Amino acid sequence: MKILVSIIFLFMIIFFGVPFLWLYFSAFDKEASAFIKFPNFTLSNFIEVFREYNFTRYLVNSSFVATITMILTVLIVAISSYSISRIKWKYKNAFLYSLLLLHSIPLSTTMVPIYGIMRILRLRNSYLGLILIYTAMQLPFLIWLMKGFFDTIPEELEEASWIDGCSFFKGLFKVILPVSLPGILVVSVLSFLGAWGESMLILILVDSEKMKTVPLIFYEAMRTVGGYMEVRYELVSSFAILFQIPVMILFILSRKLLAVSIIPGVER
Repeated sequence: MKILVSIIFLFMIIFFGVPFLWLYFSAFDKEASAFIKFPNFTLSNFIEVFREYNFTRYLVNSSFVATITMILTVLIVAISSYSISRIKWKYKNAFLYSLLLLHSIPLSTTMVPIYGIMRILRLRNSYLGLILIYTAMQLPFLIWLMKGFFDTIPEELEEASWIDGCSFFKGLFKVILPVSLPGILVVSVLSFLGAWGESMLILILVDSEKMKTVPLIFYEAMRTVGGYMEVRYELVSSFAILFQIPVMILFILSRKLLAVSIIPGVER
């Protein structure tokens, strides 16, 4: 039985690992192809991405939009989910299920009305429009998720803070939120990733060259560099690796903080 399990895991590692192996080999190979081969190591692909496509500007744009979206989302989710968790009302479950229903609606079905609303509000080609839309898209699921974290925190904890003289908001920010730090970290990571990797809405909401983000320029590079007849795999792979780096850094940092928050005695 152990041998069978080991074989299955080995197969899964190969199945999911080979595409990543091809990706990293191709990014450092000036003559990359659709097949895996050991690269003639070079950094010229990355230099061309920064020089020809001005990747730094798009990286800054994406980082700004994703970071502000994360901050706004965490603030709204923390307050909203705490309120839903603590307030007793008859139709709470129905409301929570309606949130999940909103989250299950495909984005493609709402792109036209979103475009119309952004055009009427004159929020196309604006960071504010992107941030508001990205935040609104993620609120239903993240509120439902964070509500579960608050449900695990005893109400006696906040009541004790009120007895000690804390106001409602002081008790929330100094007592409850620190205890719910693992959930807040999860919400932060998910909201950042949601804004960082989104590519459908930005195609219809952004035309300005100076406001384009990494997913949009990545899509344009794939479409224009090689077209449908010839693909420059080395540039596409370089874009993909650069696109991954901030996400990997965020994952490493959040993983460490999450361990510190959950496991007693773990030091930074």
